[in-house]
Order: sequence, then structure tokens, then C-alpha cells
Amino acid sequence: MLFAKGKSQMKVGDLVKWMNVLNDDMDRYREQLGLVVKMSKTGQNTESAQVLFNDGESWWVDTQRLVVINESG
Repeated sequence: MLFAKGKSQMKVGDLVKWMNVLNDDMDRYREQLGLVVKMSKTGQNTESAQVLFNDGESWWVDTQRLVVINESG
């Protein structure tokens, strides 16, 4: 299933990057790496991924806010 022309669907096992803003004026941010452990359809053309981040925390993130670093084989 394709959501945007030329983009493939994110899947369990993908290594992803998420940019986390550290303050309200967006001057500071950190990148977090994580592994997609579960996928969920949230709308007609949208999905969320449950991501296990490198700090040991896991939460749901809209896939449009994630960047795939390495696709699962």
C-alpha cells in the first residue's frame, strides 16, 4: 500500500529518526533514534508507529514526523 507517490510504507523493524523540540521557540532540539515495533492506521491515509527509542522509552508517533534511516530487510 502506498500513501504518497514514490514513498513506501513504513514497517515494523525500520530504524527511524525523530526530531524532538526542547523548548517553545524551537531553537533547541535533539534527534532520537528508534526501532518501529508496531504500526497502526490512524486515518484514511495516515499511520502511527510505536517506536522503541534508544533511551528505552516507547511511544506512538505519526509516521509523517519520522524519517526512515534504515529499512528492515
